[in-house]
Amino acid sequence: MPNSASSNLVKLAFIKETTYGETPVAGNFSTARFTSEALSGSPQTVESKQIRVDRMSSGQIVTGLDVQGQLSYELAKEAALEGFMESALYNTFQTQALVTVDLEIDVVAKEITRATGDWTTASLVKGDIINLAGFSNAVNNVPVMITEIVSATVIKFSGSVTMVDEVGTGTTYKRLDKLTIGTSKQSYSIEKIFTDLTTKAINYKGMVAGTMDLNVSYGELITGTFGFFGNETNIVNAAIDMITNGRTINAPATTQTFNGSIDMPYLASAAIGAFGPSDFSIKSLALKLDNQLTAQTVIGRTAPRDYTTGTCKIDIDLSAYLDDSSWSVLPKKLTQDPFELGFMLKNSGGVYGFYIPALQVSFDDPNSAGQNQDVMLSMKGTCRVGVNGESALVIYKL
Repeated sequence: MPNSASSNLVKLAFIKETTYGETPVAGNFSTARFTSEALSGSPQTVESKQIRVDRMSSGQIVTGLDVQGQLSYELAKEAALEGFMESALYNTFQTQALVTVDLEIDVVAKEITRATGDWTTASLVKGDIINLAGFSNAVNNVPVMITEIVSATVIKFSGSVTMVDEVGTGTTYKRLDKLTIGTSKQSYSIEKIFTDLTTKAINYKGMVAGTMDLNVSYGELITGTFGFFGNETNIVNAAIDMITNGRTINAPATTQTFNGSIDMPYLASAAIGAFGPSDFSIKSLALKLDNQLTAQTVIGRTAPRDYTTGTCKIDIDLSAYLDDSSWSVLPKKLTQDPFELGFMLKNSGGVYGFYIPALQVSFDDPNSAGQNQDVMLSMKGTCRVGVNGESALVIYKL
């Protein structure tokens, strides 16, 4: 009796496409880490309505093919997830050069002063995260988020509470690589390999991350999903037909998963005051991005030939404790005044940062739901374009 396939022995290998829907003939494949996947070529069928005198069905006919499915993940610092983030935001991470300049840190004022040069012409904006280095105190060699560009020489920041006052010499800063919402399609060829079977695989081409979710909660690992949409799939029974045949498949990353309890060194918000370190106490946060893709279906082709990109809709769910400070959020549900929100995730594997320049929220009035419970603000909101045209969501990596 043959062995049945095990979910533990399914491998997802992928490579970025240079031409949509075509697997590159050169280059190494990467391995995606995941907690579950549901990639599928699922036929659309219609049952024939022909009348038969024997009263039996003439059967069903394939009339279309959906090439799509979700990949669920635990968030860790790794190139695979960064590529899928680029696909979801229709853009690529942009890099800036390292800058050497003497910097002075004032932790009470939450200010960094530069001895020379000009912050206002340094291609930096509010919400950007810069990585500091070269300070004598190691606690100051950390990433910080810019909360205000005060003048040519002074910025305000949000950063680790362990930072100390210091006048540095020979210090440096570098903006973290930055990803904004764009219009450039980033597609992948993905092969699902059943490694405990004999040369059995299913490949998917033209796969674009049409949706992306991210969930951050106290006491839990940070998780999410990518929803992929493609234009071709093939069931493979021979090694020669596998898109990974004769190609190198790089090993998966080994970095540690972020968690919502200790891997968020700071959260900055303008929900209850000026943008900066905040007493706005959030228990959980969920981001949901949807590119609202529309399949382009044409006569003579079973699967969609491509997808039309829609508005990048980003929704957010926030659960925050009600206290004297957060009370000031209540009027915002009626005025729909947007506020900024930014946070960073950091562990031994690396850093991700997230910045939302204009978040609008709606929610019911806080209520007493029963005995012995905290009163919470359960908010749902939309991330809109910033007042100066800033990307509705910005992701940083280090």
